[in-house]
Amino acid sequence: MKKTTARILCFLLAAVMLLMLALPYAVRVLAADDLQQLEQQLQDVRNEGKELEEKQEQQEAYKENLEAQNEIIKQQIATIADSIATTKESLAQKQAELDQKRREIEETNALFCERLRAMQVNRSSGMLSTLLAVNTFDELLTASTTLSRISAADTSLLEKLGDEQAEIERQENEINDQLTQLETDQAALESKKQELASNIQAADNSIDEIEALKLANKDEEARLVKEYNEARAQAEAELGRPSGSPEFVGGAYNWPVPGYYNISSPYGPRTLYGVPDFHTGIDINKGTYATIYGANIVASLSGTVQTVVYGSRGYGYYVIVDHGGNNKTLYGHMSRIDVTVGQQVVGGVTVLGGVGSTGNSTGPHLHFEIRLNGQQVDPAPYLGR
Repeated sequence: MKKTTARILCFLLAAVMLLMLALPYAVRVLAADDLQQLEQQLQDVRNEGKELEEKQEQQEAYKENLEAQNEIIKQQIATIADSIATTKESLAQKQAELDQKRREIEETNALFCERLRAMQVNRSSGMLSTLLAVNTFDELLTASTTLSRISAADTSLLEKLGDEQAEIERQENEINDQLTQLETDQAALESKKQELASNIQAADNSIDEIEALKLANKDEEARLVKEYNEARAQAEAELGRPSGSPEFVGGAYNWPVPGYYNISSPYGPRTLYGVPDFHTGIDINKGTYATIYGANIVASLSGTVQTVVYGSRGYGYYVIVDHGGNNKTLYGHMSRIDVTVGQQVVGGVTVLGGVGSTGNSTGPHLHFEIRLNGQQVDPAPYLGR
């Protein structure tokens, strides 16, 4: 019975130990998954902001092009309106000429008809008296020719007037055709003008929508930046905690990422997310050719691990090492953390974790800070290589 109980206790103890060993790993996996989502969220917000800027520029250029087309069409409509007015004047003039010519034809035709009727009524007596009045054969021929010429002259006059009427009618039809074409062109331009006005309104609506989305995007970015600043403030608070030991360990600071010496962002004023900011440390990145992600980060100076944070904002995964006398170092944006709170570390030897891009980061690098007697300083002059 005692042996069985002992075995059970041993089994339970082993299970608890395995669970304790597995728990940090499980927490790190969950934290990493959450972190990746949060990092991607911030990056998506920034990308969306850039896309919205590009879309707005495209829409404004599109609207400008439409407005230019609209101005051209307005000028064309005005030109056609002038042409229509001129054509209508020409048409009215031709119609007046045609009416006059028709009256002339009617008057000439009426006179001719009266003459024919008179000649018909007086055919016997008139023609006979005319012919009897002649004394010679030559006079007879002259009288006959005169009667024939009177008839031929009237017929020729009517034919001439008819030709003139036909010509005026042709010109009238031609002007009518021109007027019809001008009115058709004018209608098409008016339709195009309405289409452009509709497209311009749609472009305006699109620009308004983009403006609203840009404001929402700015609000979202502001929220994320606020969270970032809050995370930085939390880190500052951690750095401001009194040291566990009043005595500074002393010694020279070692370069925290051996083999990688490019400083992409130095200590001091800078612009972050479009606003003025002060960089409280230095950023060490991959340089030009080498890769840095996952590279070992070593303790710059011997001391005790004060803070371990698996954060999703600000410095992301970061470690603070206390070197005594309120002298501390901070290592941010790590991809992994290999130490625990309270662990003693050796400067230039103990690996704290790996370089990463966690928190508010645009790429793999180490954010490194030094506090001397609780005060921010530029780390670069204190680092050996």
